[in-house]
Amino acid sequence: MSTPLVTVIVPTYNCRRWIGECLDSVKGQTYPHVETLVVDDGSTDGTVEWLRSEPRYGFARVHVQPKNAGASEARNAGIRAARGQLIVFIDSDDVLEPEHLETAVGVLGQHSEVGLFCCDSKMMGPGGETLYSGRTWHEIQGEIKRYPVRSGLRSLDEIFLFSNCFPGFTLRREVFDAVGYFDQSLFPLDDYDLALRVAGGGHGVYYCHRPLARRREHVGQQSGSANTVKVCRQTIRTLQLALARNPELRRTLGRAARRRFAEV
Repeated sequence: MSTPLVTVIVPTYNCRRWIGECLDSVKGQTYPHVETLVVDDGSTDGTVEWLRSEPRYGFARVHVQPKNAGASEARNAGIRAARGQLIVFIDSDDVLEPEHLETAVGVLGQHSEVGLFCCDSKMMGPGGETLYSGRTWHEIQGEIKRYPVRSGLRSLDEIFLFSNCFPGFTLRREVFDAVGYFDQSLFPLDDYDLALRVAGGGHGVYYCHRPLARRREHVGQQSGSANTVKVCRQTIRTLQLALARNPELRRTLGRAARRRFAEV
């Protein structure tokens, strides 16, 4: 799998203002074998019409959902339509750094046991200005670049502690066959839930401490600070489901919870 086809799935809803910057970042990747798939979830701001009228974005396939069903379902539709062996997700208001895909492909090519690649990110404002870099794992507990989730509960502990490290995360297609797709009922924690299912299913997870993506913070963002209560509730529900699937994790996740919320 030296040069696999990588499908970048870009779910979007009323994001005409920023989707061009997102697609420019995909086109500017140093890795050449890329399929770009935009999944529009019923936008009413002219996103689809604008994309189809812009020749510079002709490299992107545009799939339009029959009705607005949420970001998770848009991602799932993208998975079903994807042709790539590796699948990457980036929200339409975020961007990938140029070497993101090359790094992910290299890691997955070297480590056959790894099913999910994720990385640190920088946070930017509406205009693209950097607000701050993500709180990376190596800053907290040493430079951790790779951990084999199958080796024990420590890996799940780390995923719990650093659940926000999933912008532009990359999975092998066969992982979805093993653990399932995104759960819309858990949005905006659907990526966290998927990571826990990947880990609980015995697939390796690789964390890169380099910020290879930039996330945008803006008014109306469903995972932003204005939705803190919803995020907290969904976090609790996601963990409850993880414990139901893996009862033996209760002790480990309990310790992780005490450590995490002691910092709040």
